[in-house]
Amino acid sequence: MHIKTWLIATLLLISPSLYAHTGGHIDNSLMNGLIHPLTGIDHLLVLIAVGLISAKQGGKAMFVFPAFFMALMASGTLLSRYSIQIPFIESFIALSLIAFGFLITTNQNQQTKALFTGTSFFAVFHGYAHATEIPVDFNAASYLSALLLSSLAICLGSSVLGLISGKRVHYLFSFLCLSSGLYYLTAA
Repeated sequence: MHIKTWLIATLLLISPSLYAHTGGHIDNSLMNGLIHPLTGIDHLLVLIAVGLISAKQGGKAMFVFPAFFMALMASGTLLSRYSIQIPFIESFIALSLIAFGFLITTNQNQQTKALFTGTSFFAVFHGYAHATEIPVDFNAASYLSALLLSSLAICLGSSVLGLISGKRVHYLFSFLCLSSGLYYLTAA
């Protein structure tokens, strides 16, 4: 597939705002928690990137990287639920796309592990953004549990994809993350 086709596909998927945190019509159901990570291209790209990076590392990293990312995402939801304010959340999420886009193409194993650990702290912002959309008076445990379960499934599924795909897919996906992150950063 030509780079022009990928660019057109990227632009069709992107809107002026980040899809997953528009602040609209969310309820506390299990189904909405499962579907929510699929509704925002920004979150979906980062989750797939985590899986691709963990597949490239192989071994225990295939499970440890996604689990670490989910734990940090859960800590972000706690920050939101305890009303701790994080400014510029959309900008941090856009930066996470750029950071993971670069990390997908890193080839040194030791360097990738260190960079992944640092880059994964962006998961706090993703979890925070998800939790800020839930009204304070809701019991959000089932919603957030479903959201984390769905996010973990996306990460593990993309790990499998990472095992069967070649470098070209990694580079194209890196380009998709970088271009989306830059676009979101200018829109945030």
